[in-house]
Amino acid sequence: MADKAALIANSSTKSQERVIIRQAHLNEAKKIGEIAAKAYYDTELTNFLSPKRDRYYSDYERSIKQRTFGRMTDPRTLTFVACPATDPRMPIGFIRAIRLGDDEGAKKQIASRKSVWLWVLGLLFPIWCKVVTWVLGPDRSANPLAVELLDVWSQEEKKYWGSVPERKNRWHVQSCVVSEEFQGRGVGKSLIKEVLTRAEAENVIVGLEASAPGEKMYKKVGFELLERFKHNSRGVRVVS
Repeated sequence: MADKAALIANSSTKSQERVIIRQAHLNEAKKIGEIAAKAYYDTELTNFLSPKRDRYYSDYERSIKQRTFGRMTDPRTLTFVACPATDPRMPIGFIRAIRLGDDEGAKKQIASRKSVWLWVLGLLFPIWCKVVTWVLGPDRSANPLAVELLDVWSQEEKKYWGSVPERKNRWHVQSCVVSEEFQGRGVGKSLIKEVLTRAEAENVIVGLEASAPGEKMYKKVGFELLERFKHNSRGVRVVS
C-alpha cells in the first residue's frame, strides 16, 4: 500500500484560474466516477484494495461511481468540478470535501443543502446499490479482506484529527483529481482554492490525507505536514 500523509493549509494559497470552477450536479456523478477510476487505477492503494481491476474493470468502476454518488447526497459534502471555459458542461477534474464538526459553519453547510429530494435520495440510494449488486453481483475486482482492513485503519486514524479540538471543525478534502491530459495547468490548484476560500471565511482549517506524490503537490500550495503514520510498515498517512 502506498505511503500516505495528512496535510493542512491556509487559504492564502494562490492559483492560476485557467478553467471554470463550479459546483457539481448529481447527474455528473457518473463522469466524476469515471475520472476518479482512471486517476486511481495505478496507485498502490488501489492495487491493495482492487487487485483484480484489470480483469473486472467494470466492477471496479461501478464501485467508484456508487461511492461518488452516495457521497454527493451527503448534505455535509460539496463537490466542485473544473471545466474548460470553452465547454463548461465537460468536467475535467473535481474536488470533493466534507464539512466536519458542529460549529455554525457546519450547521450552515448542512442547511444549505437540506431538501426533501436529497433526503429521499440518501435513503433510497443504498437500497438501489443492493439491488444492483444482487443483479450484477459483487465487485469482483476487490479484495474483501483489504477493504475491511482499511475500514479498521480508518477508525484508528481518527485520533489524528479528533484528539485535537481545533481540528474538529474543518473542511476535509476526500478527493482532488484532474484528468491526466489536463494536469500541470493549475487546474488542481484552482479546485483546492475553492475549498480554502470557504475555510478562510469560516475560520477553520482544511485537512486531507495524501499519497507520497500527492504530498509534494499539496505542500506546494501551502499545506503543512501534520502527521505521518504507517500500518504494518506499508500504509502512511500525511496531514496538513
